[in-house]
Amino acid sequence: MRKHINKWVFKTPFVNGARNLPEALRRIFEGASMIRTKGEPGTGNVAEAVKHMKLVNRDIALLRGYYMTGDVESIYIYSKENKVNFELALLTARLGRLPVVNFAAGGIATPADAALMMWLGADGVFVGSGIFKSKDPEVRAKAIVLATTFYDNPEVVVEAQKMVSEKASMLGIDVRNLKPEELMQVRGK
Repeated sequence: MRKHINKWVFKTPFVNGARNLPEALRRIFEGASMIRTKGEPGTGNVAEAVKHMKLVNRDIALLRGYYMTGDVESIYIYSKENKVNFELALLTARLGRLPVVNFAAGGIATPADAALMMWLGADGVFVGSGIFKSKDPEVRAKAIVLATTFYDNPEVVVEAQKMVSEKASMLGIDVRNLKPEELMQVRGK
């Protein structure tokens, strides 16, 4: 709590990262207006973003199942075990999603990556290095926007993917080869 910032006193919305649902709910309780599920930025490797989105989704489905069967006690137990606010866990269970916008970020480098994250339930994607480290940033940005917009239309995603050259993509970095101090996703736990 030494580094905690009371986000409720600010007018500017905060975006906080989370690797799982308990982290997301704690950040929302602290005042985060948006959550970004953490991938590993600058790697061009979407695997970590996918993993974290699936972890968030898994627990939302668990809470939703409890809610739909009237098992509020299990939601209470989940909130206590994971040190999250019960009312926020209950709201998430009722909605079947996070009660704030959830963006996927980190490692997204291709139109297919962006479409996949949308298909997994992200409300949007943040793409930085995937565009700016590529050899075709303008075309790549347009292709990623197209794939994000029409993520549920495989034909459009294929066309968006064809707009970019794999030779122009940033090289993917296996996060298992990074030193612990090089990992960004574990910062700010």
